[in-house]
Amino acid sequence: MRLLPLDTQAAYYKWLVAGIVLMASGTQTFAGNSITLAIPRLMATFGADLAATQWVMTGFLIARTLVIPLLGWLGGWLGHRTLFVVGMAGFFVCTIGCGLSTSLIMLIAFRLLQGVLLGSLGGLNAVILMQAFPRHQRGLALGLRAIGTSTGQIISFTLGGYLIEHISWRVIFFLGAPAGLLAAILGLMVLPQHREARDIPVDYLGLLALGGFLVPLLLAISFARNNETAVSTLLLLSGTALLSGSCFVAWELRTHFPVVNLRLFRQTVFRCLCGTAFIYNIGLFGAQFMIPIFLQQVMGFSPMQVGLLIAPALVMSGLSGVAIGRLCDFVPLPFIVLSGLSALTLVFYTLSSVTAMTTAGVLLGIIIFYRMCMHAVTTPVTALNAQLLAPEQVRMGQGLLGVVRNIGAGFGVTVASVLFERRRAAQQAQAYHLYNDASPEHLSLLDDIKRGLYESGMDETAAHQGALRLIRRQMDVEAIASGFQGSFILAGVAFFAASLPMLWILRLRSRR
Repeated sequence: MRLLPLDTQAAYYKWLVAGIVLMASGTQTFAGNSITLAIPRLMATFGADLAATQWVMTGFLIARTLVIPLLGWLGGWLGHRTLFVVGMAGFFVCTIGCGLSTSLIMLIAFRLLQGVLLGSLGGLNAVILMQAFPRHQRGLALGLRAIGTSTGQIISFTLGGYLIEHISWRVIFFLGAPAGLLAAILGLMVLPQHREARDIPVDYLGLLALGGFLVPLLLAISFARNNETAVSTLLLLSGTALLSGSCFVAWELRTHFPVVNLRLFRQTVFRCLCGTAFIYNIGLFGAQFMIPIFLQQVMGFSPMQVGLLIAPALVMSGLSGVAIGRLCDFVPLPFIVLSGLSALTLVFYTLSSVTAMTTAGVLLGIIIFYRMCMHAVTTPVTALNAQLLAPEQVRMGQGLLGVVRNIGAGFGVTVASVLFERRRAAQQAQAYHLYNDASPEHLSLLDDIKRGLYESGMDETAAHQGALRLIRRQMDVEAIASGFQGSFILAGVAFFAASLPMLWILRLRSRR
């Protein structure tokens, strides 16, 4: 039952549902992306270091990942509409709380609640769209999500960056709150309930074991990025995750009402699908984390310039997402995934050769192509989940696919960060060791730079010191560029490796 007596069979109804889901997706994306731009301002406001402030993001991701696999259980217990409305209404309250936070601890607490409330909504949005659209338009339905996420990203990278820089980081929370409240109200009035089970017992032991597995695992992944983290801490967290994970698997396979149906992994095609999603997200999120930093540290762009450079790519990403979604209704899905992964492998092989001399136009072209290719993987993988599983398993499969993606994303950011730092340090040490400051090339370069600085008004001593600093700075930039190149090569390798499980799915389907 809905508050508005709408005809769910009417042609317009599916578009009403799509509009509400797109609004929710854009709002959620805006909240997730804008806060990354605000980290330096948060450090200044609360007088905290990066290690403490990063929990604004890390806590949110851990809380969200903890709830993602519960989508199947929560959807059956509460119903789709109730789960959506509670999530978006809670998002509104927590967003206002974030904007009014008077301490870092208060902000982190509200971000944790945000993660819990939004954890199931990403997969739920896809399920609601697939149920609203007829089977032959499921690809289009999933492709429409790209418009919502791209819109949220465009606003966060441009308007969000401007508001943070010129007004206050608090405004980004107040800006997203009204859309979240409106989505909750419209969802209550329009969305169908789709409640499939009413008396499902709560699997408290399963919930406890799941938390004992995911929380230390994600903490270990996060702490591994910090070189100062003790090895004993990582071993303790990893051991706790392994023990709790073993208990979780044993219990969930034994109980009659599991909170997560792990029996889905008995299906070969589902295991392969999760394998592709996991490896793909290692490359994707490692690249997404490194590209904005590369544009600032190597290319010398400001945060606002980075946003303006990425914005056209996000526009093309949204449009291509719809086109690829529609293509999924006609072309075999594994072929689309393999084409997208092959294109991404080529893109990041090309990106691994860029330097500080690469023009902005070339970078824009690469980034646009990369953002367009993303949807050639994410959309058909989600559609494959619905196609390969029984209807009553789709929601649970979407939840499991979501948690696999998030763990892969965490690994991707960590591995890319560690690889970057180690390659940069090695390249820098080698450059310093091999550089000969008595060589004719060095002396000629030093004289040229000194002459330019002297002509700009510096005295001879200051010009000499300035020239040495510029030479050292150039060596540092080249070392940083080398670190990024290694991270981009890693992304390309991950995209290539992600195609292997998909090839196996294609082989299994060809036998039928």
